[in-house]
Amino acid sequence: MQQPSNGPRPERLTVALLGNPNTGKSTLFTALAGIPTRVGNYPGVTVEEKLGRFVCRGRTIDLIDLPGTYSLVAQGPDEQVAVDVLEGRQEGVPRPDVVVVVADATNLERNLFLVTQATGLGLPLVAALTLWDVGRRQGRSIDVPELARRLGCPVIPVATPRGEGLPALQEAILAAPVAGPTPAIPLRPLPDEADRPTAARDAIRRYAVVDRIVAGIVRRDSAAPRLPEDRIDRLLTHRFWGTLFFAAVMLALFSSIFWLAAPLMALLAGLVESLSAAVTRLLPPGPLRELVVDGLLAGVGGVVVFVPQIALLFLFIATLEGCGYLARAAYLMDRLLVGVGLSGKSFIPLLSSFACAIPGIMATRTIENRRDRLLTILVAPLMSCSARLPVYLLLCRAFVPDVAVGLPLLRLPAVVLAGMYALGVAVAAAVAALLSRTVFRGPPQPFVMELPGWRWPQPATVLERAREAVASFLANAGSLILAVSVVVWALSNYPRIEPRIAADVAARRQALAARIAVPDGPVAERSELAAELAALDTPAGLAAARRSAIQRQSLLGRIGRFVEPLVRPLGWDWKIGCAVIASFPAREVVVGTLSVLYDLPPNDAEGTALERRLKAARWEGTDRPVFTLPVAISILVFFALCAQCASTLVVIGRETGAWVWPVVTFSYMTALAWLGAFMAYRLGTWMGW
Repeated sequence: MQQPSNGPRPERLTVALLGNPNTGKSTLFTALAGIPTRVGNYPGVTVEEKLGRFVCRGRTIDLIDLPGTYSLVAQGPDEQVAVDVLEGRQEGVPRPDVVVVVADATNLERNLFLVTQATGLGLPLVAALTLWDVGRRQGRSIDVPELARRLGCPVIPVATPRGEGLPALQEAILAAPVAGPTPAIPLRPLPDEADRPTAARDAIRRYAVVDRIVAGIVRRDSAAPRLPEDRIDRLLTHRFWGTLFFAAVMLALFSSIFWLAAPLMALLAGLVESLSAAVTRLLPPGPLRELVVDGLLAGVGGVVVFVPQIALLFLFIATLEGCGYLARAAYLMDRLLVGVGLSGKSFIPLLSSFACAIPGIMATRTIENRRDRLLTILVAPLMSCSARLPVYLLLCRAFVPDVAVGLPLLRLPAVVLAGMYALGVAVAAAVAALLSRTVFRGPPQPFVMELPGWRWPQPATVLERAREAVASFLANAGSLILAVSVVVWALSNYPRIEPRIAADVAARRQALAARIAVPDGPVAERSELAAELAALDTPAGLAAARRSAIQRQSLLGRIGRFVEPLVRPLGWDWKIGCAVIASFPAREVVVGTLSVLYDLPPNDAEGTALERRLKAARWEGTDRPVFTLPVAISILVFFALCAQCASTLVVIGRETGAWVWPVVTFSYMTALAWLGAFMAYRLGTWMGW
């Protein structure tokens, strides 16, 4: 390679890290620059941008961690971004002064393919041989001075966890000559079909060059002992034992996210509630206080509550990825997912969506192929997330008979609850299979991967991955989620016509008195009604009655009555339809909305009183119950399949870079939910449930 000539040395250098996936590039980035100074998306694309900075001998080094790539003949958006940055074509990103090519010392032959391509960039190169300590344990030895002579650039062995070679790498970067103005061999963007035989011939030629480079300089001691990692791989990639171990790991992962996040979520919710109480005391009663407390602060709480799940998920994923296990898990799951048009890389995002679809969708960033990534994103919301659980528990506890199913300890409510989770999985598989044969026609991208070596995950890298995920979520999705929450608050509180509100409260008082006066009414119900009537004479009870009247008179209440013809075939009245509409920002909102719409006493918002009130609900003007077992199953099926989660749709738009996909997701899931609820209600009614 002909290095550019020396010239004036600038006080500030831009250095790009280039390398294959799973070579320790990101770990090296963290070791050199620490926490990135900026993490976002490259302008015009959703590929992640990571920039860092460090100072060496008084000179500032700006470090760019390029997306992992196997070739500079780009086959996808990640590789195209790497090429554009190296050639100075990426908007807002300066062309590097020096390129550090990261190569895995345990698999030098494959990694040198990218090095031979980088020699044509016309930029000063430094080769960093990572995993040097692992190579020594495997009995590998590399003649580094001879390799540097053959490549024509400095070669620095690096063992990042121990800090070996980092000072020498920094010195080599500073000693690199100044880059020329243009690349010696300009590279083309995404090749068209006419170029693909060309690309194949170039690959054959380059691998022949690599064979000549490594000839005689890479040796392996045949007497080196067999490493424990080899025996571990035989177990963890076994079709039966590996799958069994994987199931145990995923169960532990899912349970940890589900349960460990609960106290943190409760803590954050408590902090928001305390802040809301403080603001309530500071601001005088009126629309401004209601907007701040019920709109803005409630919206902030809805955003912040997801942070523990996202942080924990990415902590676990980064740990599994850092030690090398995630690649083994993807290898195992590939054979199961190929049947429905997905690949092994889709499994972790889908599993993560059982806790929350938002981090699950964000986890699809690990899927390089755009077709597979979009397909995974479109079906991920069908996994039953934790937000659906309050709805499931309320309806199963109130309306599903508590009888044994086969075994005394196996109760029907538990079977129905498990069935809702199974329903989401089955429908997701069917949708993926259908889309992969129509809209996303063609087989999934072949899942060819090299299993990385086992290594201890770096705490700094793991923590940084979690921090990036949380920051990205709050920055990209938070503002829009907050706006949606405020809009829903406004729809459920306006217009306020005081004469109508007063008349509604008076009518409620009269209706309670009339029901109490019925001599043969149930004693428990009459007692509850009398307590509610007495509560209307208290400030808190009157305020609750006014809130209920305001919601009935609001635009949201009117919309509920407007959509009643659409939900009547499902066995629902306008109040259920209104609750479903109000739950658009978050599914669990439906419980609170039902509490308001069915005039629940303010001191028991989620206890047995709500169950009794739902059981006592009647269609207006009749004695026919609103809630029956078929109606409850209909609602359960609807919430198992619907896309009532604004935050999920916002994240889909952010991750795909096109708002057509949230519209598609909402449309097809709502249609499936309505059809499934209709079939469940009709079947249950026909069977006499």
